[in-house]
Amino acid sequence: MVSKPPPNSIERDVESAHGIRRNKMLRLAILSSGMSKVTAIALQGLAIPLVFHALGTHQYALYLLFSAALATLALLQFGAGPGLTQTIAKAHAQGNKRDEAGALAAAFLFVGATALLGAIVCLAVVRLVSAANLFGNIYAADQVEVIHVAGIAVLVTFLSIVLGVVDSALAGYQEQVATNLSMCFSNVLSTVALVVLCRSFHPTIAQILVITYGGLVVCRLVNLALLLVRRPYLLGGFTIIKINDLRPIIHVGAAFWLIQATGVVEQHAGTFIMGHLTSALETDIFGVIYRASCLASATVAIFTQPLWPAFTDAVSRHDSGWVRRTAAKIRRAIMSIAAVLALLMITAGAWGIEHIWKIDISASRLVVVTLGLYMFSNLWTHFHYIVLMGLDRVWSVAALVIIENLTMLGLGWFAVPHFGAQGMAAAYLLASVVIPAWILPRILRKRMATNSFAPQDPIAAGAQ
Repeated sequence: MVSKPPPNSIERDVESAHGIRRNKMLRLAILSSGMSKVTAIALQGLAIPLVFHALGTHQYALYLLFSAALATLALLQFGAGPGLTQTIAKAHAQGNKRDEAGALAAAFLFVGATALLGAIVCLAVVRLVSAANLFGNIYAADQVEVIHVAGIAVLVTFLSIVLGVVDSALAGYQEQVATNLSMCFSNVLSTVALVVLCRSFHPTIAQILVITYGGLVVCRLVNLALLLVRRPYLLGGFTIIKINDLRPIIHVGAAFWLIQATGVVEQHAGTFIMGHLTSALETDIFGVIYRASCLASATVAIFTQPLWPAFTDAVSRHDSGWVRRTAAKIRRAIMSIAAVLALLMITAGAWGIEHIWKIDISASRLVVVTLGLYMFSNLWTHFHYIVLMGLDRVWSVAALVIIENLTMLGLGWFAVPHFGAQGMAAAYLLASVVIPAWILPRILRKRMATNSFAPQDPIAAGAQ
């Protein structure tokens, strides 16, 4: 008679097998994320000089402001996407198909309703508030164009927001590969179309926005169809949606929404402050340099984009050893890359912008150095944010991000009238260094010191 292995041994074998699968899927996700980020960097890298020269100084500044406004509209997803990722990861770990289906349907309903309401409000604001009040006095004559572009841009953004639920569901199943490959394909098509448009025609802001964001909508539709074909039981969630399906999504989503909202502030508030307090030319120069630093740091997202869903999966399965080993490896990789990128930005960033993009920033080279230092500090905090979000410290991250960006806003509004673009760059750097750079490691060490990474009670988690 063959004796049965003890239950704990069976559980360890299952967890070990899943850990192997998680490692495999994470490697594939990082590889495909690299492909996606390279094509995205190529798209944005070509877009900056192409669009700048095709539109001209005034129109390009308006394009930057529109891009910032559309990013703000994306907040209407209300963080439901990350909440869906966590909910699906936990339900999938327990083999609960009912909860998986209910979570997906609830996310679509919630995101669709909030995005529709927001789109209506956005279009109403554009028609009721003058362009001068929205973007600055120098854009007072652009009211008709603003209304025209807003209708097209809001429609594309609405579709992208709702279909973004698909990306979050795939992340919950550790299948970010499909998302990354579709984004890669979309970026390649958009790059080719943008080059043709800017080189052969006289593009409008609306055409550029559609080319930049429209391809992603199509790719997400394809991924939705494939997801439902592979897991047809998910369709059952649309028949009956219960309040309980919404609760975990809204709880986690509220914290992620705060993080997302302040992230939009971080990325675009500098442009808005510059637009209101300085000239169009100086706004362009700051926007170009800041976007150059964002493109450089985007390479780090190759590692971090798939990371927090993998940590969420490990937390759901109490695999604390995997979390510690992976966090240590990722930290070394990210900070090594951050040091190289910051050095390149400081030493060669100005030369690259002037000689490759053909944009004169000779009077603002100190801005490049300051944003290079900010990039290193920001990537240090970014690593801790990603890991802590995966370890059920979402509310801790949200609180620190809010404090950081409120500090940046206050410093920027004070400094820009006196120091221009250099003042805005210094505001970003100081806000990043003063608060989160030294608090985050302490929070992470405390979390890593625990013996188990079991998901916390929602009330306890919210108190963190």
